[in-house]
Amino acid sequence: MEAENISKPEKKPEDTPEKKQSWVDKTEAFIDEAAEKIHKSETYRKADQSLEEATKKLFRKAGRWWGKL
Repeated sequence: MEAENISKPEKKPEDTPEKKQSWVDKTEAFIDEAAEKIHKSETYRKADQSLEEATKKLFRKAGRWWGKL
């Protein structure tokens, strides 16, 4: 009796294209909301500012080196 239960695969309902599109839309909306929250966060602003300062320092130093060549 157990062998009969094991050998029968369970039938899963097939997803319709509309259902798949619905999941895609929901996922995209969630990602957009999360990205917006990240961009508005104080931590993101501070990291962006630090990266900008580091980039300026790097290019200034490269400019000095370029002038010495």
